[in-house]
Amino acid sequence: MNTRHGIRSTLARTAARMAAPVALALGCVAGSVLPSLPAQAQALTALPAPATSLKPEETALIVVDFQNNFAAEKGEHYPRLAAQYRQNHMLEKSIEMVKKARAAGVQVIHVTEGYSPEYRELDWGTTGSFHRAQILRQAWKAGTWAVDLYEPLKPAAGDTDILIPNRIAASGFVSNGLDTILKSRGIRNVAVMGFNTEICVYATVLSAHDLGYRTYALSDLMISFRPEFASNMLEAVYPYFSRVLTGDAFAQMVTRK
Repeated sequence: MNTRHGIRSTLARTAARMAAPVALALGCVAGSVLPSLPAQAQALTALPAPATSLKPEETALIVVDFQNNFAAEKGEHYPRLAAQYRQNHMLEKSIEMVKKARAAGVQVIHVTEGYSPEYRELDWGTTGSFHRAQILRQAWKAGTWAVDLYEPLKPAAGDTDILIPNRIAASGFVSNGLDTILKSRGIRNVAVMGFNTEICVYATVLSAHDLGYRTYALSDLMISFRPEFASNMLEAVYPYFSRVLTGDAFAQMVTRK
């Protein structure tokens, strides 16, 4: 009897311990705990308003794939973009943006795409067209004119631009040390511009956000083969990961005292 009584007592104590968290969970659902949450939320510090100015020394301008293949008149993709260039003056505005960033003390970083002549660094069995298309077209080979930085953006003597060539990923942050470079310089704010809105610029913006940078997407300094689709992305998707604004608005933020 004593043994059976001891077993029953142990089982009762165990059941009580197991029931406590269940009761707490049921209390949350029933409302016994939930009413305290609004009070806790009210006690939190108010979310700060978006910045109206940026310290140039904590800011970088990431220029994605501004290469001859896209921007120069003899480039492979120039004909598909020429009408947009004439309409929106994206090339001219981009050149001016880089000049303004340099003058303001913003760190300008060019990340460009390029592959070995045999594409030996790529998986030829990849399921995505990003790399398959380059292999099939024998395009974007490192060391060729096509992948050179667009001439008007090349830094002159005294400019402090950083060039990171021969990227093989969609994102400007992958496998090239960009994150380390930025963090070693105390960069907190990243603005992104270049080619193309729906592919490499977007991938770079997403990476910047996920790596903890305060990210700005310069909507009039990027371009797309699918402008309507890109416009929808800038309106509906980009704001989840960045502040979308024009190049002029960003320039004002880094020059405002």
